[in-house]
Amino acid sequence: MSSTFDIKDGLELYNEKCPDKEYLVDEIIGKGDLVVLAGDTGLGKSIIAHQIGVFLATGEEEVLGFEIPRVRRVLYLNFELSNDEFNRRHRKIASSITSKSKLKNFQYNVVNTKKGLFDDNWDRIIKTIENSYPFDLIIVDNLYTSTSVNDEKNHDLKKILRKITDVSNVHGSAVLVITHHRKHSTEEPLSLNLVRGGSTLTNAMDMVLQLGRSILDHEIRYFMITKNRYYSPNLLKSMELILDPKSLRMINTGEINERKHLSPLNEDQNSILKKLDVEFTTSELKTQMIDNGYSERVLYDWLKKWLYDDHITKISQGKYQKN
Repeated sequence: MSSTFDIKDGLELYNEKCPDKEYLVDEIIGKGDLVVLAGDTGLGKSIIAHQIGVFLATGEEEVLGFEIPRVRRVLYLNFELSNDEFNRRHRKIASSITSKSKLKNFQYNVVNTKKGLFDDNWDRIIKTIENSYPFDLIIVDNLYTSTSVNDEKNHDLKKILRKITDVSNVHGSAVLVITHHRKHSTEEPLSLNLVRGGSTLTNAMDMVLQLGRSILDHEIRYFMITKNRYYSPNLLKSMELILDPKSLRMINTGEINERKHLSPLNEDQNSILKKLDVEFTTSELKTQMIDNGYSERVLYDWLKKWLYDDHITKISQGKYQKN
């Protein structure tokens, strides 16, 4: 028989004191939150998650440019790498940590000879957590390899989401799950629609974090908060990430224009723009384009697109600057 709901009135709610939102990592991981980190293969999702775990466990000041208020206990559940591979990665990421003793706050599962890829691991995860001292953050790497069910079918995915919630509810832990993007064109901007599992997964999450790659420069990755159930001044902003190969540290170097990095110039556009000075006029661009067989109508189409994609900036009437 179903129980009834407790009912209160609006005045009680107004007079009830509510604490401020508590973050493990400012803006991207809140206490008890369900968080997904999504991106294409090879962008460094696992490296970022490992970095978050180590920096949080050792009390670094920030990670990816976001503040870490204090030390937390972290459990990293690896369903992808061998012990040796995980160890090599861990030693690099932890190499810059001053207080190595605090690494005791970072714990992980030992992978047996058989990795157990695509086994149903979620009941085992719950049992492990129930028999452990509470963790503030549990990282699952990754959703695809942690289960045998199809994470793109809504019926199966809902079962996994129920298990993820159960994991969080054991001790009120935040859970960070790594997953992939669906197949898409390289020019498609980051959005919730790209996340494998679609709205069924992203609607259940408190935070959605995504990684992309620049078409202009293959070495440039960028990070975006595409969902924050609370408040984020950096919501939907593209943050450039540079990977330090020695420490495997992903460094946030500031905001970039995603449109520019996903909208490369064609060969003629690139050649013409290179011939112009850093600051140029419409008439100077027109001369270059006519010399290359283009009409005045095409000129204004190009200018409009270049401005929109942040390849150039308008300084004044008829005068522009290359970015």
